[in-house]
Amino acid sequence: MENGKISEANKYDAQAGREVYAAVNKEFESGYELNKELLMKILKDNSATEYGIKYGFADIKTVEDYQKKVPVITYEDIADDIERMSNGEKDILTAYPFKHMNETSATTGSPKRIPMTDEQSKVFLKYNKRYLDGLKAELLDNGWMEGRAFATTEGKHRTLPSGITVGDASSVMADYIRGGKETLGSMMETIFTSPVEATFPVPNTDTKYIHTRFALMDENITGMISAFYSIVTNYLKYIADNYEMLIDDIEQGTINKDVKISEEVRKSLLEKIKPMPERAAKLREIFKNGSDFCFVPHVWPKMIYIIGIGGDGFSIYDNIIKEHYTGDCLKNIYSGVTASEGLWSVPIGLDIEDSVMAPCSAFFEFLPVECGDDLSKCITMDKLEVGKIYEIIATNLCGFYRYRTRDAVLITGYKGTTPTVKFMYRTNRTINMAAEKTTEKALQVAVEGAMNELGLELADFNVYPDYADMKYVFLIEPMVDNTGVGEEKLTKCIYKHMREANHEFANYVDTGRLKNPVAHWLQPQTNSLYRDIRIFKGASANQIKPVRIIMNEEQKNFFFNLIK
Repeated sequence: MENGKISEANKYDAQAGREVYAAVNKEFESGYELNKELLMKILKDNSATEYGIKYGFADIKTVEDYQKKVPVITYEDIADDIERMSNGEKDILTAYPFKHMNETSATTGSPKRIPMTDEQSKVFLKYNKRYLDGLKAELLDNGWMEGRAFATTEGKHRTLPSGITVGDASSVMADYIRGGKETLGSMMETIFTSPVEATFPVPNTDTKYIHTRFALMDENITGMISAFYSIVTNYLKYIADNYEMLIDDIEQGTINKDVKISEEVRKSLLEKIKPMPERAAKLREIFKNGSDFCFVPHVWPKMIYIIGIGGDGFSIYDNIIKEHYTGDCLKNIYSGVTASEGLWSVPIGLDIEDSVMAPCSAFFEFLPVECGDDLSKCITMDKLEVGKIYEIIATNLCGFYRYRTRDAVLITGYKGTTPTVKFMYRTNRTINMAAEKTTEKALQVAVEGAMNELGLELADFNVYPDYADMKYVFLIEPMVDNTGVGEEKLTKCIYKHMREANHEFANYVDTGRLKNPVAHWLQPQTNSLYRDIRIFKGASANQIKPVRIIMNEEQKNFFFNLIK
C-alpha cells in the first residue's frame, strides 16, 4: 500500500473526525437535555409500532410519563418479537429500517439478536469511528496519519431465509454489508494492514497468522486497534512464539504448510504477497536474541497508540502488554462501555480509564446496584451520585426500551453536565452461592493481590463456583510454566485476599455456608487455546471475552482438563 494513499485516507478521517469530536464535546455541556430530546424523538418515531401502540408512546410527553407507562425489560421479554423481526416482520419493536442483526457471543446463555437499524449504524459511525478519529487528530502526534493500523477486526455473518444478515457488531455493520465484503475489504486495507481474508474469514481459517503476518510486513504501522486488550496480548504472544516461521514466510513470499487455511484462501493470499528479503533481514536482526523483550517499538518504530477495551477491568492484559511487548512508549485510548445492544460511552482522552456517557447514542437511566431488582429506583443522569455504582438501563435505537444492559459502572465525575464512568462488572456475572454476590472485579482484585504477594506474574485466571461442594475453585494461569509455588500455598494466599475483596464471602465462610476455596495451576496458554478453539468453531474473535466465571459444563470440562 502506497504511503501517499495511506496518508490521504487518514488525513480525510482526521478532518472529518475533528468536526465530530468538537460537536460531541459540545454535547457533553448539555448531556441530560440532549438525552431527553433523544428519548422524545425515539418515542415519536416509533409510536406506530406494535410496541409503541401497546405502551402509548404517542401520549408520552415527559420522562416521568415514560417511566410510569413503559416497563423495564430483559431480552427474554422481547425474544419472541425479535424472532418475528428475524423472519422479516416490520414495525414490531422499531420503525427504523434494518437489514442486519448483531448477534452476541452467548457468554451466559443463548445468543441474542439486536437489530442494527440505520439509526444505530449512524451512532456507531459517529462515536466509534469519527469521534475516535477526531480524538487521535486532536491529542496524538500527527505521525499517526502516516501509516496504517494493525487491526484484529474480524466479521462473520450469515443470511437468514428472510434475507436479514446475522453476525457480530464489532466489524459487520448493516450499511457495509450492502456494499459487500470486497468493497469493505478494499476500504479497510487502505487504513489497516489485514487483508479481507482475515477481516471476513471463512470457517477454519487461522486468522491469527494472517493478521500478524501482514502486520509484520509493514514497518510503518502507527497504531494497533482491537476489541479487547486481551486480544492484543494474544496476538503479540503469537508473534513472540512464532517469529521464526513468520519471518521465513515474509522472506520467501510463502505461507507455511502447517498454517490452517483452505487452499482457496491460501491461493488468494499468495496473490497478495511477494518475497520481502530486506524486511525479513530487519526482523531477524531485531529477534536475533529471541523474543523475550519489548519488541513492538523495534518492529514498528512509528507505532504511537493502542485502541481497545482495556484499563481497570483488563489490567492483567495492560500489564502484560507494557511489561513484555511495548514498554511505556504507546498511548492508550481505552474504548468506552460498548455492547452489541449499543454504545454507551466514549473515551475522554489518552491513558484515561474513565469514559463519558454519549448522550445522543441512547436514552439512559441508572439503577443503583444495591437496589437489586427494585426497578422503581431507576434515575436519570442528572440525579447520579459520584462514587456510586449503577446498572445502565438503556433505550436504544434498535427497538429496546428501558433495557437492562447488566453493565455496572462507577460514576467518577462529570464532563460538562454529562457523567463520566468506569466500567466495573456485569451484574449477571457474579458468584452468588450463599447471597455473597462476588463480582468479577472482586475476583480480579483477590487473584491479582495474591499473585503480587507471591511475587508471580499473572497471565489469566478462571473461577468455577462448585455448588455441589459450596466452594470456589480458582484456576490460575501464570506467565511462567514452573512457579515454584505449591497449590496449598497458592490457595491460602488467594483465600486471604478473597476475604479482603468481599467481606460477605468471608462472613459466609466463617458461618459455614461456604467452604474454603481451593486453587489449582493451569497449564500455560490455556485461555489462549480456549479462545482459538472458539474461533475455529465459528465464534467472532471480536466477541470472545475472558472467561472469568466458568458458566457451563463445556467450559468446566475444558479448563479442568488443563489443570497441571
